Amino acid sequence: MITIKNDYLEAQFDPKGAEISKLIGMQDGLNYMWKQDPCLWGHSAPVLFPIVGALKNGTCRIDGKEYHMNQHGFSRNTEYEVYEHDDTHVVFHLSSSAEIKKMYPYEFDLYVTYTLVDNTLKAEFRVENHNEDVIYFQIGGHPAFACPFIEGEDANDYYIEFEQNETVNQKIIDVERKGMSHGTKRLFDNERHFFVRQAMFDNDAVVVPHFKSRYVSLKSLTNNKSLNFYMKGFDHLGLWTSKHVGGLLAIEPWVGHTDYVDFEGDFKDKESAVALKKGETFNCEFAVEIFQ
Repeated sequence: MITIKNDYLEAQFDPKGAEISKLIGMQDGLNYMWKQDPCLWGHSAPVLFPIVGALKNGTCRIDGKEYHMNQHGFSRNTEYEVYEHDDTHVVFHLSSSAEIKKMYPYEFDLYVTYTLVDNTLKAEFRVENHNEDVIYFQIGGHPAFACPFIEGEDANDYYIEFEQNETVNQKIIDVERKGMSHGTKRLFDNERHFFVRQAMFDNDAVVVPHFKSRYVSLKSLTNNKSLNFYMKGFDHLGLWTSKHVGGLLAIEPWVGHTDYVDFEGDFKDKESAVALKKGETFNCEFAVEIFQ
């Protein structure tokens, strides 16, 4: 494990998937991340690249050739290089390899930087294109937080609150057809918050497209602890828990999403696929602010 620490927080990371393993409050000693129970869900915050969600039939086409990837891409199960590391920040690095090129043919560098600033953990994703032509990708985070924060509390007392009132139509995942449908459902109308109920996730993640708020918060009716989740450069927010797991809520910033059920195009035709020209760099970031 790689550790960074300041007077407010201690963060631990696994180079496999460049994921946040623990985020511990120095004041209360609580780990605000999901506990990574391998019998339930063995991750806590993997980086999603070069796809978000699932490919239709597990297959994509790039320049007319078929490639195969599992859900959320290869990044979350790949060992990253520790590129930089000091007391309060760490940079993980992933680049193309012969094995990766069997799934994704492009030359790329992906840098994942985590920095502690007071009571906030900042995460930045940077993708560099070293090909002669444009490369296409999606990218996202999958941080899963303890919900409830305190063991023994009732998760039904926890709620998501947006910074400001929102009218949100969520995208609907078709579980039977294993893809995104073209329908939407009104999540709420000119409101700020909703309670976390496992029945909301019967069709997998709650997928929220563009909204005005700079951040969403996870709060409880029964204690004063909370977190604010900021995102910049992403176009979708995914919220997920499993009706079979419990004890966690993932707040996921995405560029892109799982394929539509009727998608038949090339990777470059995927909704929200980033088109990155030769020599260019793509950046996006999120931050987790903890109130103990």
